[in-house]
Amino acid sequence: MFVLLDVRGTGLSADGFARALLDEEGVAALPCDGFGPSAVGHLRLSLTSDDARLKEAGERIVRLASRIAAGAAA
Repeated sequence: MFVLLDVRGTGLSADGFARALLDEEGVAALPCDGFGPSAVGHLRLSLTSDDARLKEAGERIVRLASRIAAGAAA
């Protein structure tokens, strides 16, 4: 199972967001731009880990998005 996360609102490309997510928060995600035009700007996130690990990853994703938003507002 997986979910697609739309990151277009961050101002970063899917690749840029995925790289920042891995470098800054240690969460791996796959940019979906190669899956066709409707997937551009989205990340593919696997839902195959246990609930605690998924919760932690979600919190890390939100933390990165919050930092990006704060930087855009500055």
